[in-house]
Amino acid sequence: MKPTTLVTVTLPLLAVCLIAAAQDAPKQNDKDADLTADLKLIQGSWELQHGNEGQGRPTTRSIKTIEGNKETLRRYNAKTGKKTHEHSMLIKLSKSGEVRVCTFYREGSTPENGASFVYKVDEENYYDVPGLLQGREYRNYQESPKVWHWKRLARDKIPVEAP
Repeated sequence: MKPTTLVTVTLPLLAVCLIAAAQDAPKQNDKDADLTADLKLIQGSWELQHGNEGQGRPTTRSIKTIEGNKETLRRYNAKTGKKTHEHSMLIKLSKSGEVRVCTFYREGSTPENGASFVYKVDEENYYDVPGLLQGREYRNYQESPKVWHWKRLARDKIPVEAP
């Protein structure tokens, strides 16, 4: 191949590749901006009343507090208010296509070793929907789909732990 032909073929091909890459860049930036905005939105405390599977009054009050990418979950007996469980995990927000995904995992581990769910968040509501993700990239923490509706909790409603 002559040098002139090499330049004539290679330069236009390189230009097409650069244009295609530049067109994909804003999509990634938009994706990152969406996830950054979501991470900001989920900061704070969220409450979920559950148990008894809709058959009477809830038996458990769960409070999820998110600070940065760390989530602390506390469960309380709904009747007595006594704390029954607490644990912390790290979280990572991502997208599968246009679907938003939250993955939680233990400190010292990686998101690949965690469990995931589809989520939607706004100022007052945080929907956690496990059981919808398929494939090898994500692991559901529940097999069957279920909608967990967390509600934003005002600071004055967060239980104060006894020393």
